[in-house]
Amino acid sequence: MSSEESGKHYVPFVGLLEDYVGRSPMDYYSWGHIAFGIASFAIFSLIITLWELFVGPAPISWYFILIFVLVVGVGWEIIENTILLKLGLKYENRKDSFVNAFFDIIFVIGGGAATWLMKWIIMDVMGERGRWFYVSALISFLIMLISYFIGFYITNETTKKARKEHGKVIS
Repeated sequence: MSSEESGKHYVPFVGLLEDYVGRSPMDYYSWGHIAFGIASFAIFSLIITLWELFVGPAPISWYFILIFVLVVGVGWEIIENTILLKLGLKYENRKDSFVNAFFDIIFVIGGGAATWLMKWIIMDVMGERGRWFYVSALISFLIMLISYFIGFYITNETTKKARKEHGKVIS
């Protein structure tokens, strides 16, 4: 009995075809979620940086920023799969699979955690000023956005090629 007859469909870990975007754990939107984590950590960290710059020691610790990033990641997935879906603004107007949504949250947290590590290296280990952290966070954010657009292009080209060679991609 084939996977189609049993009702189960193969979904690859990396969705390189449009049919698997939002269903596979990783697709080109994953790069955008990493960028979202980087941006969230950098923006929330401004609270501490500005507080320390103008007031004195910050009342909250840096690890709270990562908790804020987690809340933003979970909140975004809820908004993305409810409100944006109902408004018809979601990719192909289809809900993310549970696995894809779970990995999207992991990617947001991963982007935030990598930025926290970058902050620790630049500000704590090297003893540099915060401006270098924010410059490197901006550069990292832009690299992830460029990766998103490259992934978008690769996914569309791979899909066009597969549809041309095989007629219709069965998902």
